[in-house]
Amino acid sequence: MADSDKKIPEINSIADEEALTEIDLGSFLSDKDSDEVLFDGFHEDIEKTEKNIEDELQSLYDDIMSSGPVTIVPKKLDDLAAESAGEKWMSPDEYIEPPRVTIKPEENAEPVTPEENDSAKSDIMNMIESLKTATNNDAGFEEIISGIESNEEIAPFVSDISKANDLTKDFTPPAPAAPAAPKAPGEIDTDSPEFASELAALLGDSPAPAPQQSDTEQPAKDESFVVTIPEETAQENGLVLDLLPGDGQRTVGVEPDEIIEDDGKISRKERRQAKVEALELSGKKYRGDTIRKIILVISIIVIIVSCGILANQYLIEPYKYKKNESTITDTIDTGVTGTVEEVEVEDGDDTNYPAGMLAKYKKLYAINEDLKGWISIPALEINLPIAQGADNDYYLKRNIYKKWTNYGVPFYDYRIKDFKNLPRNTVVYGHNMHYDDYIFGLLENYREPEGFKSAPIIECNTIYGDHDWFVYAAFITNSAKNQDNGYILPYNFVDLDQTKFEEYIREIDKRKFYTTGVDIRPDDKILTLSTCCYDFDGGRLVIVARERRADEPKSVDTSKVIINSNPKYPQAWYDANKKTNPYANDPRLDIGK
Repeated sequence: MADSDKKIPEINSIADEEALTEIDLGSFLSDKDSDEVLFDGFHEDIEKTEKNIEDELQSLYDDIMSSGPVTIVPKKLDDLAAESAGEKWMSPDEYIEPPRVTIKPEENAEPVTPEENDSAKSDIMNMIESLKTATNNDAGFEEIISGIESNEEIAPFVSDISKANDLTKDFTPPAPAAPAAPKAPGEIDTDSPEFASELAALLGDSPAPAPQQSDTEQPAKDESFVVTIPEETAQENGLVLDLLPGDGQRTVGVEPDEIIEDDGKISRKERRQAKVEALELSGKKYRGDTIRKIILVISIIVIIVSCGILANQYLIEPYKYKKNESTITDTIDTGVTGTVEEVEVEDGDDTNYPAGMLAKYKKLYAINEDLKGWISIPALEINLPIAQGADNDYYLKRNIYKKWTNYGVPFYDYRIKDFKNLPRNTVVYGHNMHYDDYIFGLLENYREPEGFKSAPIIECNTIYGDHDWFVYAAFITNSAKNQDNGYILPYNFVDLDQTKFEEYIREIDKRKFYTTGVDIRPDDKILTLSTCCYDFDGGRLVIVARERRADEPKSVDTSKVIINSNPKYPQAWYDANKKTNPYANDPRLDIGK
């Protein structure tokens, strides 16, 4: 192909990057073979354009300097930062930061000096020269120049101050980000991820779920600040205040790190302490102190009272009981025989003794006319007076001197009226303390045959005569109906007809722990000793003995003991021992009232 037939490629845009890459600009502008200049005058046009730009920019600069401090702000600064050959069109050192927009000149502001004008003009010219150098006078610079000439890339210039006010009334120039100051102790960073949970912990609420950030949202700037509120408002809402004295304002924040527990939570104790200290610094009294003091005083009182009760129960009362027991025993004059009528009455003794009363009880009866008898079981260390009250409650907590005591005193059933002629069943009640063996505590020995063998005879006297009783049975019963399927064995009856009495004896034969060998005839009288037991709540241990007959020796053959392999118990006993009651459907003894 001849040189004259060469075709020149069509250039659609002088700034097209692919065209600039594929075409040799020098060969494009001239034909070496023909020495013809293809675009004669092209460089002259560029130079004219550059000259026009310089004149335009100079004019523009002069207008800026003469119109006041209104600043031309480029709209698309990022577009002007287009890269060429991998470098920015302007280096950071050459960048001129535009001044802030000021609508109204400050009063007493100093005028702009000619030197400042020349400096600003020189900076703009240097920027233009840098543009030309960075683009190597390339034709691609024509687009930028065209944009400047058409004023499309320049914000509108406002010379009228009123129009400038309308343009910028909603504009607030962003302040340069200052380095974040270090948080003072007790401050809250409201933009921190932990702010919500920390504030919720302080207020005692559950932290609200963190808002989900959409893909288009930009992360919030890290602008920490401290919320301050009036001290009274903080106190009313239970917020933790800083511990530094102030002018009525307190910083709301988290407690110092040293009062944070291992799990990252603020302990209730430390939160309360911080609040107390803050209130003390403000000169106010924390009502929690008063409450704590009241609770402390009450606790001390309770401890003192409890200690007093325990000391009285385990130390003082037993001591008093033993002391009184010795004193009471000394009042019984066992060496005196006969009745009170048969002994000489002492001067000044105006006691109205009942006729036929044994003289040996005279001194004690003079102390308490409720004295009705005496019980003695030497093997069980029982040697006590027996009183009788108007009911079966009075002597539960009173001794023979009618003074209050937990031990009480043994007493006859209040329904017994004639102690010269005892009824079919003489019933005596007495305590069995779970913490010692005083009063009737040692009656527990009768649960086993060995206990019976050690004390087969009970001496239970009245003030009118002495009586010996041979132990017949020992068994457990209940004191409330709900402890035995709605039934209570009427073991504490006083009088009973012959038939019912025999039925009762057959009933206790089912219940007794063992057979002693002592028999009971239909015409015999019995003694019933009733005391507490702790097999179940409301349990009673009952000892039944029959009165020694006139023709019997004062002795018992203890070799006839036979163990009962399956004694009958109340339902509560089976429940307590997790056993089945084989007597659940057994007929119930009904002896009437």
